[in-house]
Amino acid sequence: MSDNKKYYYLKLKDDFFDTDEMIVLESMPEGWKYSNILMKLYLRSLKNEGKLMFNNTIPFNSQMLASVTRHSVGDIEKAVQIFKELNLIEVLDNGAIFLTDIQNYIGRSTTEADRKREYRNRIEQEKQQLIEGSGQMSDKCPDKSPPEKEIEKEIEKEIEKEIEKDKPSKQVLIESDFKEIWKLYPKKTMRKEALSAYKRAVKNKVSKETVLEGVKNYNQHLENNKSWLKPMDGGRWFQKERWNDDYEINLKGAEQRDTGEYENFF
Repeated sequence: MSDNKKYYYLKLKDDFFDTDEMIVLESMPEGWKYSNILMKLYLRSLKNEGKLMFNNTIPFNSQMLASVTRHSVGDIEKAVQIFKELNLIEVLDNGAIFLTDIQNYIGRSTTEADRKREYRNRIEQEKQQLIEGSGQMSDKCPDKSPPEKEIEKEIEKEIEKEIEKDKPSKQVLIESDFKEIWKLYPKKTMRKEALSAYKRAVKNKVSKETVLEGVKNYNQHLENNKSWLKPMDGGRWFQKERWNDDYEINLKGAEQRDTGEYENFF
């Protein structure tokens, strides 16, 4: 799914209702109503990636939100006030409502971290446009309140977490490198033993390039002596670290036999 498309589903973690905000919300009298209203606002805002505006031009008022959520106007007004106090929403001067943490629940993509940054930038840009449209000077805009700063810090933390998640682990990289090398090895037997030997070699600072070059030289050595020389079991070759051998890959088969290197027997 590319970032220029709209997202139409929520991806909630299993501890979503155990967050401080949801616990406080649902512990209130008739808190289940506010929880239900919040879910409906989340879903309705997905079509505009977290922003609530009717047809992207008209702000939702209490009556309109009551109609689309099927709750009373009184419940909506109280819910909106609570959501603002809990920093779950941000209402701009033009009436646009932003669900502040919606980017944590939009279906994940490979550019999720960038999308979260863009979302925060979008809110700030719309604020700036409102200031410029009203003729106010930018330097008259009050500084962000401490709660807003805390929200931004939390968003940055989430971004860093997502970036770390997308990084492949060292173990995965090692196994991926081995898979590439194993494709070139001529006798694919004892793979488990070969992989263990390769991991041990990497731990001892042996590079992937060293092993890969050793396999290529060994293949050429076999080709030059194919009339009598057979490949060694993969596991044994790796266990004996045969990438360190000096293969005389330019010798002819007859000349090589004179050296007495019958390595398929070792």
